[in-house]
Amino acid sequence: MTSTRRATSGALGVALAVTLGAAALPATAAPAPPRTEKASLAPDGTEGNGPSGGPSLSTDGRVLAFVSSADNLVAGDTDGTADAFVRDLRTGTTRMAGRAVEGSVDDVALSGNGRHLAFSATDPADGRSHVWVEDLRTGALQRIEDTVAPGYDTGRQPALSADGRYVAFVAQQSGLPEGEDRWARVYRVDRTSGEAVRISQVPAAGDRRTAAAHPSISADGTRVAYQFFVPHPASGDWSDAWVRDVPSGELIQADRAPDGRTSDGQTEFPQISADGRYAVFNSLDAQLTPGDTNKGHNVFVRDLRTDGLRRIDAADPAAFTGAPQLSADNRYLAFVSADPGDTDHTDRAYVRDLRTGRTVLASPDAQGGPNDHSVSAPVLDRNGRTVAFASSSPDLVPGDTYDTSHVYVRHTR
Repeated sequence: MTSTRRATSGALGVALAVTLGAAALPATAAPAPPRTEKASLAPDGTEGNGPSGGPSLSTDGRVLAFVSSADNLVAGDTDGTADAFVRDLRTGTTRMAGRAVEGSVDDVALSGNGRHLAFSATDPADGRSHVWVEDLRTGALQRIEDTVAPGYDTGRQPALSADGRYVAFVAQQSGLPEGEDRWARVYRVDRTSGEAVRISQVPAAGDRRTAAAHPSISADGTRVAYQFFVPHPASGDWSDAWVRDVPSGELIQADRAPDGRTSDGQTEFPQISADGRYAVFNSLDAQLTPGDTNKGHNVFVRDLRTDGLRRIDAADPAAFTGAPQLSADNRYLAFVSADPGDTDHTDRAYVRDLRTGRTVLASPDAQGGPNDHSVSAPVLDRNGRTVAFASSSPDLVPGDTYDTSHVYVRHTR
Protein backbone atom coordinates (compact mmCIF):
# COMPACT_ATOMS: atom_id res chain seq x y z
CA MET A 1 0.00 0.00 0.00
CA THR A 2 2.71 2.49 1.00
CA SER A 3 4.92 1.82 -2.00
CA THR A 4 1.92 2.10 -4.35
CA ARG A 5 1.01 5.49 -2.90
CA ARG A 6 4.57 6.71 -3.20
CA ALA A 7 4.79 5.52 -6.78
CA THR A 8 1.51 7.21 -7.63
CA SER A 9 2.60 10.43 -5.94
CA GLY A 10 5.88 10.33 -7.84
CA ALA A 11 4.19 9.87 -11.20
CA LEU A 12 1.78 12.69 -10.44
CA GLY A 13 4.69 14.92 -9.41
CA VAL A 14 6.49 14.29 -12.70
CA ALA A 15 3.35 15.04 -14.67
CA LEU A 16 2.81 18.29 -12.78
CA ALA A 17 6.43 19.27 -13.24
CA VAL A 18 6.16 18.84 -16.99
CA THR A 19 2.86 20.67 -17.12
CA LEU A 20 4.12 23.61 -15.08
CA GLY A 21 7.42 23.90 -16.84
CA ALA A 22 9.42 21.56 -14.59
CA ALA A 23 8.63 23.56 -11.46
CA ALA A 24 10.48 22.24 -8.40
CA LEU A 25 8.51 20.13 -5.95
CA PRO A 26 8.81 20.82 -2.21
CA ALA A 27 11.27 18.57 -0.37
CA THR A 28 9.91 15.87 1.91
CA ALA A 29 11.05 16.08 5.53
CA ALA A 30 13.37 13.26 6.54
CA PRO A 31 12.03 10.91 9.23
CA ALA A 32 13.21 11.69 12.73
CA PRO A 33 15.96 9.38 14.01
CA PRO A 34 15.21 7.09 16.95
CA ARG A 35 15.61 8.81 20.30
CA THR A 36 14.98 8.32 24.03
CA GLU A 37 13.58 10.93 26.39
CA LYS A 38 13.20 10.97 30.14
CA ALA A 39 9.53 11.60 30.96
CA SER A 40 9.53 11.88 34.76
CA LEU A 41 10.69 15.50 34.68
CA ALA A 42 9.88 18.69 36.57
CA PRO A 43 8.55 21.71 34.64
CA ASP A 44 12.05 23.21 34.49
CA GLY A 45 13.48 20.04 32.98
CA THR A 46 15.14 18.69 36.10
CA GLU A 47 14.52 15.04 36.84
CA GLY A 48 12.04 13.81 39.40
CA ASN A 49 13.45 13.63 42.92
CA GLY A 50 11.76 10.31 43.72
CA PRO A 51 11.26 6.94 42.03
CA SER A 52 8.85 6.71 39.09
CA GLY A 53 7.45 3.65 37.32
CA GLY A 54 4.42 1.70 36.11
CA PRO A 55 3.93 3.52 32.79
CA SER A 56 0.78 3.30 30.66
CA LEU A 57 0.42 4.69 27.10
CA SER A 58 -2.56 5.81 25.07
CA THR A 59 -3.08 4.00 21.78
CA ASP A 60 -1.79 6.93 19.71
CA GLY A 61 1.32 7.24 21.90
CA ARG A 62 0.66 10.84 22.87
CA VAL A 63 -0.50 10.43 26.49
CA LEU A 64 1.69 8.77 29.13
CA ALA A 65 0.62 7.97 32.68
CA PHE A 66 2.84 6.74 35.48
CA VAL A 67 3.23 6.54 39.26
CA SER A 68 5.83 8.61 41.07
CA SER A 69 6.93 9.46 44.60
CA ALA A 70 8.68 12.60 43.33
CA ASP A 71 7.26 15.84 44.70
CA ASN A 72 8.74 18.21 42.11
CA LEU A 73 6.96 17.04 38.95
CA VAL A 74 4.12 19.54 39.46
CA ALA A 75 3.61 22.52 41.74
CA GLY A 76 1.82 21.96 45.04
CA ASP A 77 2.60 18.27 45.48
CA THR A 78 2.89 18.21 49.26
CA ASP A 79 1.10 15.03 50.31
CA GLY A 80 4.32 13.03 50.69
CA THR A 81 2.91 9.94 48.93
CA ALA A 82 3.10 8.34 45.50
CA ASP A 83 0.76 10.00 43.00
CA ALA A 84 -0.58 9.44 39.49
CA PHE A 85 0.84 11.67 36.76
CA VAL A 86 -0.18 12.22 33.15
CA ARG A 87 2.23 13.65 30.59
CA ASP A 88 1.42 14.96 27.14
CA LEU A 89 4.39 13.76 25.10
CA ARG A 90 3.65 16.25 22.33
CA THR A 91 3.67 19.36 24.50
CA GLY A 92 5.97 18.05 27.24
CA THR A 93 3.57 19.08 30.01
CA THR A 94 2.79 16.98 33.08
CA ARG A 95 -0.23 17.11 35.41
CA MET A 96 -1.20 15.23 38.53
CA ALA A 97 -4.34 13.12 38.37
CA GLY A 98 -6.61 12.23 41.26
CA ARG A 99 -5.70 15.22 43.42
CA ALA A 100 -8.92 14.84 45.37
CA VAL A 101 -8.10 11.25 46.34
CA GLU A 102 -6.32 10.70 49.63
CA GLY A 103 -3.64 8.04 49.87
CA SER A 104 -0.74 6.56 47.97
CA VAL A 105 -1.30 5.50 44.35
CA ASP A 106 -0.33 1.91 43.55
CA ASP A 107 -0.85 1.59 39.79
CA VAL A 108 -2.33 3.38 36.77
CA ALA A 109 -4.01 2.41 33.49
CA LEU A 110 -5.02 4.71 30.62
CA SER A 111 -7.94 4.11 28.31
CA GLY A 112 -6.86 3.57 24.73
CA ASN A 113 -8.18 6.98 23.67
CA GLY A 114 -6.16 8.66 26.41
CA ARG A 115 -9.16 10.39 27.94
CA HIS A 116 -9.68 8.30 31.08
CA LEU A 117 -7.23 7.20 33.75
CA ALA A 118 -7.89 4.35 36.17
CA PHE A 119 -5.76 4.02 39.26
CA SER A 120 -5.80 2.31 42.62
CA ALA A 121 -4.88 4.14 45.79
CA THR A 122 -4.60 3.03 49.41
CA ASP A 123 -7.00 5.05 51.55
CA PRO A 124 -5.33 6.14 54.81
CA ALA A 125 -8.74 6.17 56.51
CA ASP A 126 -9.41 2.43 56.12
CA GLY A 127 -6.04 1.12 54.96
CA ARG A 128 -7.62 -0.48 51.88
CA SER A 129 -6.91 0.00 48.19
CA HIS A 130 -9.73 1.31 45.99
CA VAL A 131 -10.06 1.85 42.25
CA TRP A 132 -10.85 5.26 40.79
CA VAL A 133 -11.41 6.52 37.24
CA GLU A 134 -10.84 10.14 36.24
CA ASP A 135 -12.05 11.81 33.08
CA LEU A 136 -8.92 13.75 32.13
CA ARG A 137 -10.93 16.14 29.96
CA THR A 138 -13.61 17.16 32.47
CA GLY A 139 -11.91 16.25 35.75
CA ALA A 140 -14.86 14.09 36.81
CA LEU A 141 -13.76 11.44 39.30
CA GLN A 142 -15.57 8.16 39.99
CA ARG A 143 -14.83 5.53 42.60
CA ILE A 144 -15.48 2.00 41.40
CA GLU A 145 -17.47 0.03 43.93
CA ASP A 146 -15.36 -2.88 45.12
CA THR A 147 -18.13 -4.38 47.28
CA VAL A 148 -18.91 -6.71 44.39
CA ALA A 149 -19.63 -9.70 46.66
CA PRO A 150 -20.10 -10.25 50.40
CA GLY A 151 -16.86 -9.56 52.25
CA TYR A 152 -15.16 -7.91 49.29
CA ASP A 153 -14.06 -4.34 49.97
CA THR A 154 -10.72 -3.82 48.20
CA GLY A 155 -9.82 -3.14 44.56
CA ARG A 156 -6.52 -2.94 42.69
CA GLN A 157 -4.79 -3.54 39.32
CA PRO A 158 -7.35 -1.75 37.09
CA ALA A 159 -7.52 -2.06 33.29
CA LEU A 160 -9.70 0.13 31.03
CA SER A 161 -11.45 -0.43 27.73
CA ALA A 162 -10.50 1.92 24.90
CA ASP A 163 -13.32 4.39 25.60
CA GLY A 164 -13.10 4.07 29.39
CA ARG A 165 -16.58 2.58 29.80
CA TYR A 166 -15.46 -0.78 31.20
CA VAL A 167 -12.97 -1.30 33.98
CA ALA A 168 -11.57 -4.69 34.99
CA PHE A 169 -9.86 -5.03 38.35
CA VAL A 170 -8.88 -7.42 41.11
CA ALA A 171 -11.32 -7.53 44.03
CA GLN A 172 -10.15 -8.75 47.43
CA GLN A 173 -11.29 -9.10 51.03
CA SER A 174 -9.47 -7.11 53.67
CA GLY A 175 -10.72 -9.28 56.51
CA LEU A 176 -10.01 -12.93 57.15
CA PRO A 177 -11.75 -14.72 54.25
CA GLU A 178 -13.98 -17.68 54.97
CA GLY A 179 -14.86 -20.62 52.73
CA GLU A 180 -13.20 -21.97 49.61
CA ASP A 181 -14.17 -19.31 47.07
CA ARG A 182 -12.75 -16.44 49.08
CA TRP A 183 -9.57 -15.13 47.50
CA ALA A 184 -8.80 -12.52 44.87
CA ARG A 185 -11.21 -12.39 41.95
CA VAL A 186 -11.32 -10.42 38.70
CA TYR A 187 -14.47 -8.42 37.92
CA ARG A 188 -15.52 -6.18 35.06
CA VAL A 189 -17.67 -3.16 35.86
CA ASP A 190 -19.71 -1.21 33.33
CA ARG A 191 -19.24 2.41 34.44
CA THR A 192 -22.38 3.45 32.58
CA SER A 193 -24.85 0.92 33.98
CA GLY A 194 -22.97 -0.05 37.13
CA GLU A 195 -23.24 -3.76 36.27
CA ALA A 196 -20.48 -5.90 37.75
CA VAL A 197 -19.62 -9.22 36.07
CA ARG A 198 -17.42 -11.83 37.65
CA ILE A 199 -14.67 -12.72 35.20
CA SER A 200 -12.50 -15.26 37.01
CA GLN A 201 -13.84 -18.75 37.47
CA VAL A 202 -15.37 -20.28 40.58
CA PRO A 203 -12.78 -22.75 41.91
CA ALA A 204 -13.55 -26.44 41.99
CA ALA A 205 -14.84 -27.94 45.22
CA GLY A 206 -11.98 -28.51 47.63
CA ASP A 207 -9.64 -26.05 45.92
CA ARG A 208 -8.26 -23.53 48.37
CA ARG A 209 -6.13 -20.44 47.99
CA THR A 210 -7.00 -19.91 44.33
CA ALA A 211 -6.60 -16.32 43.24
CA ALA A 212 -6.82 -14.19 40.10
CA ALA A 213 -4.54 -11.30 39.16
CA HIS A 214 -3.22 -9.05 36.38
CA PRO A 215 -6.39 -8.38 34.35
CA SER A 216 -6.20 -7.07 30.79
CA ILE A 217 -9.20 -5.94 28.77
CA SER A 218 -9.93 -5.70 25.05
CA ALA A 219 -10.65 -2.36 23.40
CA ASP A 220 -14.41 -2.91 23.37
CA GLY A 221 -14.46 -4.43 26.86
CA THR A 222 -15.96 -7.76 25.79
CA ARG A 223 -12.93 -9.91 26.61
CA VAL A 224 -10.78 -9.97 29.73
CA ALA A 225 -7.56 -11.92 30.24
CA TYR A 226 -6.11 -12.68 33.65
CA GLN A 227 -3.69 -14.88 35.56
CA PHE A 228 -5.16 -17.59 37.76
CA PHE A 229 -3.18 -19.21 40.54
CA VAL A 230 -3.62 -22.96 40.86
CA PRO A 231 -3.95 -24.38 44.41
CA HIS A 232 -2.39 -27.81 43.80
CA PRO A 233 0.15 -27.44 40.99
CA ALA A 234 1.26 -30.36 38.88
CA SER A 235 4.93 -30.31 37.89
CA GLY A 236 5.37 -26.66 38.89
CA ASP A 237 2.33 -25.39 36.98
CA TRP A 238 1.03 -23.04 39.69
CA SER A 239 -0.62 -20.43 37.47
CA ASP A 240 -2.32 -20.25 34.09
CA ALA A 241 -3.62 -17.65 31.61
CA TRP A 242 -7.36 -17.42 30.99
CA VAL A 243 -9.64 -15.31 28.81
CA ARG A 244 -13.31 -14.65 29.52
CA ASP A 245 -15.61 -13.72 26.65
CA VAL A 246 -18.21 -11.71 28.55
CA PRO A 247 -21.16 -11.75 26.09
CA SER A 248 -21.09 -15.55 25.69
CA GLY A 249 -19.63 -16.40 29.09
CA GLU A 250 -17.06 -18.67 27.41
CA LEU A 251 -13.87 -19.26 29.39
CA ILE A 252 -10.74 -20.04 27.38
CA GLN A 253 -7.44 -21.32 28.75
CA ALA A 254 -4.85 -19.48 26.67
CA ASP A 255 -1.85 -21.53 27.85
CA ARG A 256 -3.39 -24.95 27.37
CA ALA A 257 -0.77 -27.56 26.47
CA PRO A 258 -1.52 -29.40 23.19
CA ASP A 259 -2.32 -33.06 22.66
CA GLY A 260 -3.31 -33.66 26.27
CA ARG A 261 0.18 -32.98 27.58
CA THR A 262 0.65 -32.04 31.23
CA SER A 263 1.99 -28.51 31.71
CA ASP A 264 5.26 -28.36 33.60
CA GLY A 265 5.62 -24.66 34.41
CA GLN A 266 3.67 -21.55 35.38
CA THR A 267 2.29 -18.85 33.09
CA GLU A 268 2.32 -15.15 33.98
CA PHE A 269 1.28 -11.66 32.83
CA PRO A 270 -1.37 -12.42 30.18
CA GLN A 271 -2.62 -9.66 27.89
CA ILE A 272 -5.59 -9.73 25.55
CA SER A 273 -5.14 -7.93 22.23
CA ALA A 274 -7.15 -4.80 21.47
CA ASP A 275 -9.44 -6.71 19.09
CA GLY A 276 -9.76 -9.68 21.45
CA ARG A 277 -8.33 -12.16 18.96
CA TYR A 278 -4.92 -12.83 20.54
CA ALA A 279 -3.66 -13.57 24.03
CA VAL A 280 0.03 -13.05 24.84
CA PHE A 281 1.79 -14.25 27.97
CA ASN A 282 5.11 -15.60 29.20
CA SER A 283 5.44 -19.13 30.50
CA LEU A 284 7.92 -21.63 31.87
CA ASP A 285 5.85 -24.43 30.37
CA ALA A 286 8.12 -26.38 27.98
CA GLN A 287 5.15 -28.44 26.68
CA LEU A 288 3.45 -25.62 24.78
CA THR A 289 5.53 -25.77 21.59
CA PRO A 290 8.14 -28.17 20.20
CA GLY A 291 11.81 -27.39 20.70
CA ASP A 292 11.42 -25.30 23.86
CA THR A 293 14.72 -26.20 25.54
CA ASN A 294 15.97 -22.99 27.16
CA LYS A 295 14.54 -23.94 30.57
CA GLY A 296 13.33 -20.38 31.06
CA HIS A 297 10.36 -18.12 30.44
CA ASN A 298 9.27 -17.57 26.85
CA VAL A 299 6.66 -15.27 25.38
CA PHE A 300 3.79 -16.93 23.51
CA VAL A 301 1.08 -15.58 21.23
CA ARG A 302 -2.19 -17.57 21.13
CA ASP A 303 -4.60 -16.98 18.26
CA LEU A 304 -7.96 -17.46 19.97
CA ARG A 305 -9.72 -17.78 16.62
CA THR A 306 -7.58 -20.53 15.06
CA ASP A 307 -6.08 -21.88 18.32
CA GLY A 308 -2.59 -21.45 16.83
CA LEU A 309 0.27 -20.91 19.27
CA ARG A 310 3.55 -19.14 18.50
CA ARG A 311 6.65 -18.97 20.69
CA ILE A 312 8.69 -15.77 20.66
CA ASP A 313 12.38 -16.53 21.05
CA ALA A 314 15.10 -13.99 21.69
CA ALA A 315 17.93 -13.51 19.17
CA ASP A 316 19.74 -16.13 21.21
CA PRO A 317 17.25 -18.98 21.69
CA ALA A 318 18.91 -19.77 25.02
CA ALA A 319 17.74 -16.42 26.41
CA PHE A 320 14.38 -15.95 28.12
CA THR A 321 11.65 -13.60 26.90
CA GLY A 322 8.98 -12.13 29.17
CA ALA A 323 6.60 -9.28 30.08
CA PRO A 324 4.94 -9.08 26.64
CA GLN A 325 2.66 -6.40 25.28
CA LEU A 326 1.06 -6.45 21.86
CA SER A 327 0.41 -3.28 19.87
CA ALA A 328 -3.20 -2.44 19.07
CA ASP A 329 -2.67 -3.35 15.41
CA ASN A 330 -1.35 -6.81 16.47
CA ARG A 331 1.84 -6.30 14.46
CA TYR A 332 4.40 -5.29 17.08
CA LEU A 333 5.32 -7.05 20.29
CA ALA A 334 7.28 -5.49 23.15
CA PHE A 335 9.07 -7.75 25.64
CA VAL A 336 12.12 -7.98 27.87
CA SER A 337 15.04 -10.36 27.62
CA ALA A 338 18.47 -10.86 29.18
CA ASP A 339 21.66 -12.16 27.65
CA PRO A 340 22.15 -15.70 29.01
CA GLY A 341 25.84 -14.91 29.50
CA ASP A 342 25.15 -11.78 31.55
CA THR A 343 25.92 -12.56 35.19
CA ASP A 344 23.96 -9.44 36.22
CA HIS A 345 20.84 -10.72 34.39
CA THR A 346 20.10 -7.26 33.01
CA ASP A 347 16.65 -7.03 31.44
CA ARG A 348 16.48 -5.07 28.19
CA ALA A 349 13.40 -3.99 26.24
CA TYR A 350 12.84 -5.08 22.65
CA VAL A 351 10.18 -4.56 20.00
CA ARG A 352 9.60 -7.22 17.35
CA ASP A 353 7.75 -6.80 14.10
CA LEU A 354 5.72 -10.01 14.01
CA ARG A 355 5.21 -9.67 10.27
CA THR A 356 8.87 -9.32 9.22
CA GLY A 357 10.61 -10.76 12.29
CA ARG A 358 12.77 -7.63 12.68
CA THR A 359 13.67 -6.89 16.30
CA VAL A 360 14.99 -3.59 17.66
CA LEU A 361 16.48 -2.78 21.05
CA ALA A 362 14.06 -0.33 22.66
CA SER A 363 16.28 0.53 25.64
CA PRO A 364 19.67 1.38 24.12
CA ASP A 365 22.16 3.52 25.99
CA ALA A 366 23.00 6.98 24.70
CA GLN A 367 25.64 5.49 22.38
CA GLY A 368 23.28 2.89 20.94
CA GLY A 369 24.60 -0.06 22.96
CA PRO A 370 22.75 -2.19 25.54
CA ASN A 371 21.54 -0.51 28.73
CA ASP A 372 23.51 -1.15 31.94
CA HIS A 373 20.63 -1.64 34.40
CA SER A 374 17.36 -3.52 33.97
CA VAL A 375 14.17 -2.00 32.63
CA SER A 376 10.59 -2.75 33.66
CA ALA A 377 7.92 -4.31 31.46
CA PRO A 378 7.60 -2.04 28.39
CA VAL A 379 4.34 -0.66 26.99
CA LEU A 380 3.84 0.58 23.44
CA ASP A 381 1.47 2.47 21.19
CA ARG A 382 -0.69 1.03 18.43
CA ASN A 383 1.99 0.84 15.74
CA GLY A 384 5.14 0.19 17.74
CA ARG A 385 6.61 3.67 17.30
CA THR A 386 6.55 4.71 20.94
CA VAL A 387 7.71 2.52 23.83
CA ALA A 388 7.66 3.46 27.52
CA PHE A 389 9.39 1.73 30.42
CA ALA A 390 10.93 2.45 33.81
CA SER A 391 14.57 1.98 34.71
CA SER A 392 17.30 3.13 37.06
CA SER A 393 19.90 2.72 34.32
CA PRO A 394 22.04 5.89 34.21
CA ASP A 395 23.04 5.61 30.55
CA LEU A 396 19.76 5.93 28.62
CA VAL A 397 19.99 9.67 27.90
CA PRO A 398 23.10 11.85 27.53
CA GLY A 399 24.51 13.35 30.71
CA ASP A 400 22.41 11.22 33.03
CA THR A 401 23.64 9.89 36.38
CA TYR A 402 22.33 7.16 38.65
CA ASP A 403 19.92 8.33 41.35
CA THR A 404 16.62 6.43 41.23
CA SER A 405 14.18 4.86 38.78
CA HIS A 406 12.65 7.07 36.10
CA VAL A 407 10.17 6.65 33.28
CA TYR A 408 11.61 6.78 29.76
CA VAL A 409 10.04 6.94 26.33
CA ARG A 410 11.74 5.53 23.26
CA HIS A 411 10.67 6.82 19.84
CA THR A 412 11.74 3.99 17.56
CA ARG A 413 11.07 5.67 14.22
